[in-house]
Amino acid sequence: MKIVKIVPVCLMLILSYSVYAIGNTQERLAIFELNLVDDSEPKFYFVSVLQGSHIVIYDKDGNKKQSIQPIFPDIEDGYKKDKYQLPQKYRQSFLTASGISETDNLFVYNYEYNKLYSFPISKLEVFAIKSDCLPTDETNYQFGFALALNQLPQDYDPNDTTFVYIGKESPFAQERLTLLNWQKISDKEYNYLAQAYGLHYYLRQYPSHRDDYPKCGRLMIMNEKNKILRDDNYVTSSSYDGLPLNGKDNAHEYQKQWTGKLFKNKPLVVFGFFSKAWKGCPVIDFIDSSFSRHGINLHCDRLYMCK
Repeated sequence: MKIVKIVPVCLMLILSYSVYAIGNTQERLAIFELNLVDDSEPKFYFVSVLQGSHIVIYDKDGNKKQSIQPIFPDIEDGYKKDKYQLPQKYRQSFLTASGISETDNLFVYNYEYNKLYSFPISKLEVFAIKSDCLPTDETNYQFGFALALNQLPQDYDPNDTTFVYIGKESPFAQERLTLLNWQKISDKEYNYLAQAYGLHYYLRQYPSHRDDYPKCGRLMIMNEKNKILRDDNYVTSSSYDGLPLNGKDNAHEYQKQWTGKLFKNKPLVVFGFFSKAWKGCPVIDFIDSSFSRHGINLHCDRLYMCK
């Protein structure tokens, strides 16, 4: 079963599910990706929430209380299938472990077209999908929610412009974001400049072969008073990869770097410049020194399916 990624909105592999733990008041936005399972019949979209090996319950103080092993149907076939639908009794264990309620909603937001779609959790099926080719038990499956293709518009474009959130209310401001328009400049430190929201976005090109399409290496953002709001230099870091600049080459049109008010009651954001090297998850940051990048917990679990 092949998983085609259509949303790169996640910074980290699932590191902690305390953001969903019952009683945990840690204030972080947990944003997920949407995958297209395209060699299953019928095809469907899938939002991975938990990995089998990470299923835990937390107490009212946010501390790990106990593990649930396994949250899985009674397996009689030795985990031979690529996917299983969870029956009701296992579904409830999954919801308890993830801190998700039947009264929550799953929000799919396409930020390119400023379109928001909402689905009650109570109406969505929970599936476990095999995520690799290792000797198999429940720890080699991703657990999450399925969306039928007809639950999104027929012309829904499987591109890289969708964020997913699960909760009572949507956190998305639904104010159209700005795709940064890079202009080549002559400067000792920076190669490109873009302007939006009264801010100046200076970018240094990632050092590469001269025939390569330009990629991001360093980003510096200044306001109209020349105050530096962000200065991120990943050129020398082996943990990050620069992403292609917005524009066109002979074969592709790139729309990676965006900025604007993405979340309600939060500062402007900027994203699409860098990605975690081995996870392929683009980095999203607030343009405000008082907000840490860790204020957003983005889940980017790559599913490496057996062929």
